[in-house]
Amino acid sequence: MKFLNHILLVILVSVAAGCNKHEDTSYQEKDRLYQMMDMLRADTSLSITVEALDKARLSGTLNTYGPFTLFAPDNNAFRSYLKNVGKAGIADFTSEEITTLMVYHILGARLRSADFIPGPQSVSTGRGDYIALDISKGTKTQALANGKARLYETDIEYSNGLVHKMDAVLDPPILTIGAFLQQNPQYSVLKGGLQRAGLMDTLLALNNAQGEKIRLTLFAETNEVLAAAGITTFDNMPIDELKDLMLYHLVPGSSFTAQYAGLTAAVAAIGVVERWDNTLSTLSPDSHIYYDMAGQKPVNSAIDFRGSDILMKNGVLHNLDKHMVFSSAVPRTQITHVFTENVNYLYGVAGISPTAPPIFSTAAGRFRYFAETSHPRAGATVLYIEPDSKDDSLISIVKNVRKGKYKISINYKNGNRGDLQLMYGNDKIGPVKNYGAGTTFYQNMELGIYEFTTGGDKRFKFVSQASKLAAVVLDVMILTPVN
Repeated sequence: MKFLNHILLVILVSVAAGCNKHEDTSYQEKDRLYQMMDMLRADTSLSITVEALDKARLSGTLNTYGPFTLFAPDNNAFRSYLKNVGKAGIADFTSEEITTLMVYHILGARLRSADFIPGPQSVSTGRGDYIALDISKGTKTQALANGKARLYETDIEYSNGLVHKMDAVLDPPILTIGAFLQQNPQYSVLKGGLQRAGLMDTLLALNNAQGEKIRLTLFAETNEVLAAAGITTFDNMPIDELKDLMLYHLVPGSSFTAQYAGLTAAVAAIGVVERWDNTLSTLSPDSHIYYDMAGQKPVNSAIDFRGSDILMKNGVLHNLDKHMVFSSAVPRTQITHVFTENVNYLYGVAGISPTAPPIFSTAAGRFRYFAETSHPRAGATVLYIEPDSKDDSLISIVKNVRKGKYKISINYKNGNRGDLQLMYGNDKIGPVKNYGAGTTFYQNMELGIYEFTTGGDKRFKFVSQASKLAAVVLDVMILTPVN
């Protein structure tokens, strides 16, 4: 109750301050007729939710100025929930039980369906927990909360907030990832490996040393799965190898599998293939998890889930059906690098700051973006560079390059264009290329093949050559993995 009283006090102080500041407005008095709790009492499909809010002593809070968002289970949802937990009605809950349950359904902000994001939402509930949403099938009538509750009527608006109706009751997460592993003996081998690697304290905590909330995703394996891989203990594994393996099972942040990959449409003219895959960065340097939403074995093309999207107080847990290790055999995704959607710098050109981004101009500028009317993708924005001497260079940062070998090709504008050498650091990638060949925009010119010994964001350099200094228009660079 201290928590609720504190929240209510904060709200009332805010309201008082607001009234003093806006005494000349009348909207607050007028809109008091449409406060959330008053209107919920008139909705017969939510009568059990209203009863639960009353017992939790939250009704008064939901009739303050807010704002709030209530995820409201309908009566059928509550009846099913009561049956599953063995209770005859709301009266069978203790005050603390029903308060914990209902606070989890309330956010202290307006969260419209248009602002839903995949996975845990950006706004926490009253006790700092998160509701996770799967919006892969749409945000209005197909969003799924915590993998179980369908939101079938959203954005019911009142003066002090929003209500989203749903067909199931949400159980608040009660365990951190570490506590879950401790309470489930079938994970004892994995728990021992994480403990020896120095990671269990992090997985048990809600906040880091800076007071920031911990949000992690663990790809977990039971004792049975590890035994099938010949592992019954991690006690004898060299500590550096063990740390790398355990970190490989952890992904920063927390999200549902629905947001790991989406459709990349094919663009045959520049070598982009249709796919539903992605690579996930792990806490292990230079490694990644490959995820293919369309694959029979979505994880690393070899592993499926026994259970996924299990929401914890400090993240998400996925349960794998096979031991996961990183190797050069783990697939990588094709990278489509659109120049205008990424960070670019120009060095050596008179009047151009090497730290300033390009301007947007269709008329003039030696380092600019413009909409190309002749592009096959009508009005596509492209990057124009105009060097004035040898060794002037464009730096373009390609994100999420993975360790391994790539074939690199490029799409650019035809015409009397310049000579550029593609480089990574001091390494030349392929020979000098002239960007004046061809009669159509889609050139798909291969620049060379390069093998990266580390993963991460990479600074590619296009260096102008004395042989031809004419300007160049760049569109897309494609990095295709080579085995």
